[in-house]
Amino acid sequence: MIDFTDLSIAIIKRTFQRRFELARITKRSDTFRKIVRRLFFEGDDIQVIPRDASVEVNRSFQPPESTVLPSDVLRRMILRSKHIFRMDFCICRVSSGCSDYPHDLGCLFLGPGALRISDKVGGLISKEEALDHIERCREAGLVHIIGRNRIDSVWLNSGPHDELLSICNCCECCCLWRMTPFLSEDIASSITPMEGVTMVRGPERCVLCGRCGEACFTGAISGDTAQHDTGRCLICGRCAERCPRGALKIVMDPDAVDEAVRRVEVLVDVES
Repeated sequence: MIDFTDLSIAIIKRTFQRRFELARITKRSDTFRKIVRRLFFEGDDIQVIPRDASVEVNRSFQPPESTVLPSDVLRRMILRSKHIFRMDFCICRVSSGCSDYPHDLGCLFLGPGALRISDKVGGLISKEEALDHIERCREAGLVHIIGRNRIDSVWLNSGPHDELLSICNCCECCCLWRMTPFLSEDIASSITPMEGVTMVRGPERCVLCGRCGEACFTGAISGDTAQHDTGRCLICGRCAERCPRGALKIVMDPDAVDEAVRRVEVLVDVES
């Protein structure tokens, strides 16, 4: 008998490179869009957490001795979680044959659904191990996204999608959500920037080196002109980190972490 997890991984590996083509069809075919949304994206709510090093906290509202980081959203959800599953590999980087980032820094899954994931792809870990894992991901240059992602509950066969909270650690070259610009609006709107963060540009500092465009995984920045498409931008912070002239920065409201946590905590009861 074919194992469900083995079959899921085989299908993902076969279709992953066609995700942009399939995404485009959601804009051309209403029937295809409805089927894809119902099967893989319905009820999704995902936030991109900007890289800590790229963010400035709005000090006009917050004392300088107070330190708040975007990754505190993950930390707070992990510390509240009863069950935490760590994948032994990143399905996106493995499927793409990534040569720039580690394959072994996989997703974390929180909530009751984590208990139903096959041990063929990873295992349950402690809160301390989970915190260490996301730190290693940050050090490797990956960007975190967190939220309810139906496609994970489907391919992992973890049960109801409202019992699994995903924390993915994404690279700009292989991330599933690179297809966002090509998806129909109702599906693409499932993934958004973190609450309370904004991109600030200083065009007078820009020397058109193109590094920001190379770092952008949604194609929101044109490399040759550095034009910024705010509709595509998910404010991950990679461009701000790569810019040698400080022409880009991410500003975070002092209550952004609280707002982001409030948005996440209603999606999945990670304490049960």
